[in-house]
Amino acid sequence: MLADNFYTRKLAQGGAVLAPMAGFTDAPFRLLCREFGSAWAVTEMVSAKALVMGDLQGIEIGEPYVNEPDLVIQVFGGEPEIVADGARILFERYQPQALDLNMGCPVKKVTGKSCGSKLMLDPQRAAEIIAAMVKSVPVPVSAKLRLGYDRHNVTEVALALQEAGVSLIAVHGRTAAQKYSGDADWDSIMRLQAQLRIPVVGSGDVASKAQYDTYRQHNLGIMIARAALGRPWLFAEVTGNPVPDVRTRLATAYRHAVLHCNWYDARTLERENHAIKSLRSQFIAYFKPFGRRADAVKLGSLQDLRTLISSIESIDFSALETRQLSRTLTRVRGRKAA
Repeated sequence: MLADNFYTRKLAQGGAVLAPMAGFTDAPFRLLCREFGSAWAVTEMVSAKALVMGDLQGIEIGEPYVNEPDLVIQVFGGEPEIVADGARILFERYQPQALDLNMGCPVKKVTGKSCGSKLMLDPQRAAEIIAAMVKSVPVPVSAKLRLGYDRHNVTEVALALQEAGVSLIAVHGRTAAQKYSGDADWDSIMRLQAQLRIPVVGSGDVASKAQYDTYRQHNLGIMIARAALGRPWLFAEVTGNPVPDVRTRLATAYRHAVLHCNWYDARTLERENHAIKSLRSQFIAYFKPFGRRADAVKLGSLQDLRTLISSIESIDFSALETRQLSRTLTRVRGRKAA
């Protein structure tokens, strides 16, 4: 029988989960995905070592907004004591519902420190990190894995983590060596699920209701990553809701931009330009269906965005401001001095 905890309760309610993505799953994007029905949303990974050394700057992009629901914070590190201390700092500071260990990042600057997907090569050390985290915080601890580092060994690793006390395993259906090439291997994820007592959430290439339904039939949780970029309403789609109309999609793109500028305190034209340009990948995805990718790449201000949207559909931005943008995002601990 599954333990009764945050993860099992949320999975029982259904819905897909927003995967942690470096450079993307900040507060504004998590808010939008949650509003469209994401079961929960995992923050970007936070360095445990930096936290323990007193450097809180690294948490800014993964930092929660005030009253963020169902908060799950992802942490990375390679030393059990340090990761446990970092997890405790995060819990005391933000009271998340759960903490997640990154064991999937394939980027060299992370794996070079024996963190991220490099932990797939050392199941014993990974299990020691999970055990230390479980002891350090009073909330469930999960881990996000790959199928392996350069070969498939996810079953060995997952069984070790299960014995160490992990409450949920999320698996991206590729090895770290594959990065994002080829197709995600959901057969391997399904075989793993059959061998564990704890819930398994699969990740990789899910972009439609048909895929979501297929994998849910195998009692898997579903995690959505890159397919949600510029398409946060995908979380509503996979549970049977209709695709939003053009006006709603464009309004969502604009709202994302305004929330983003608010979150990053873009009070000058220079800061607004920087904030808008940092959303380039999202804008490309928002406007690609309209054949406006080239225009999206050039965006540098909210005014540029209003002009682009107006060339596609007439929208009353003043009404939009009143109805949809009155909510602002506030950092839990207040803004860092500019």
